[in-house]
This record gives sequence, structure tokens and C-alpha cells, in this order.
Amino acid sequence: MPYETLPADDGEFVIAVGNDEQWRRFCGVLGDPALADDPRFATNRARVSHYDELRPLLVARLAPRTRGQWVSDLKAAGVPCGSVRAVAEVLEDEQLDARQMIETVNHMTAGAVRVLGVPIKLSDTPGAVRTAPPVLGQHTDAILKGDLGMTPADIAALRASGVIG
Repeated sequence: MPYETLPADDGEFVIAVGNDEQWRRFCGVLGDPALADDPRFATNRARVSHYDELRPLLVARLAPRTRGQWVSDLKAAGVPCGSVRAVAEVLEDEQLDARQMIETVNHMTAGAVRVLGVPIKLSDTPGAVRTAPPVLGQHTDAILKGDLGMTPADIAALRASGVIG
């Protein structure tokens, strides 16, 4: 403890203080090594018992700096942590581009749209994004005819009764 997300100046990051030695290193990075010796927080059991007192102290100390600054300093000190990124931040990650995880396809009504690529990359049988997401009802007739064996009259009856659009 703490083993949770905490706010920094520009968003949240997660820390995973797994033992009392990591706690001491964490407090050193916070710039408050005396906090490690405070009897309310000196052991994991004490930190759990005094969580309601500890969290506001941590939030106040973490607020002035960015996630990147905290993550860099905490990792250097051997404290497990990582930035919690918003979807927009994740989508800008250069690794997604390198792994072709964002593809652009031409949508029937929306034009060019970005969609997620195929996550598993196989050399002999590579997957690919071949079509855009369908519009509502785009494949209704084909599924009812081909997969379910309905006749055009059956489909017309469903459409007339409002079951399908």
C-alpha cells in the first residue's frame, strides 16, 4: 500500500508499492523521507489501517508534478508505476503505428474512418482489415437469404410488419 491510481498535475498514474522498502524509496522520491518513518505509515499494515489519512497526504504531494516526471523518478528508484493514458493518448502511440494497429477504411456514410487493426501478426497467414463497419441493416437481406434461407417474400413480410428496417 499504496497500490492504486493517484493524480498528478496532468492526469493519473498507477503506483504499486509492494513492500516497506519500496515505501521508503517512494517517500524519498516524494521528497519526504520522514513520512516513511511516521508510525501511521511505517509498515504496510499501518498504511492500510491509516489509508484515509495517507491518501490525502499523497494526493497533495503528487499534484505539482506531471505523470511523466513521477513515473520517470519512481522507476529510477525501483518503485513499480506507470502512466494511465486517455484513449486519445494511446491512439497517438508510435508503437500502434509500427504494429499497424490503426487502419483507415472507407465507410459507406462516414467516409474515411480509423479502426483498430488485427492484433495478432502471423507471417504465413496475416490478417487484414478489409471492410469498414457496416451501417445498420446493410447485410440484413444477405443474412436472411443466405444464412437463414428466407425467401424474398419472407423478408418483405418481416419488413412490412416492422420486424426489420
